[in-house]
Amino acid sequence: MSSNTNIEVTKQNKVSDQIVSALRELVITALQSGYSKTSYLVCDHVKYIKNIQTTDDPELYVRRTAKKLFPTDESYYEKVEKINQKFNDKTKLLTSFRQLYLLYHTISKEHLERRIITADEAENILDSLLV
Repeated sequence: MSSNTNIEVTKQNKVSDQIVSALRELVITALQSGYSKTSYLVCDHVKYIKNIQTTDDPELYVRRTAKKLFPTDESYYEKVEKINQKFNDKTKLLTSFRQLYLLYHTISKEHLERRIITADEAENILDSLLV
């Protein structure tokens, strides 16, 4: 599948901001395409935006979601094929989905580096959990 869009996850912009932006674009496009504000498509994607905005660590949340959505390249291509079939008559909506999926897929392929904490930090975390 080729795409006319160039999606690049940059270090300057948080991935959570990029995903929220893509989700907002998708919702706006869905509303413009005739979906109601109570449709499953709109409500579900608004819920995703709210989840990102209310989580303690939006970056980690988005990265984990990306890994769940697209654990493999095959899963990405399968989902893209499904949206191609479902929205083939709504080109703007299809483009919004493709951009969102491509962004999630790009994020899912990044290696998530875990920060190593000191023994003192680990003790402090344990103490706070035991309270």
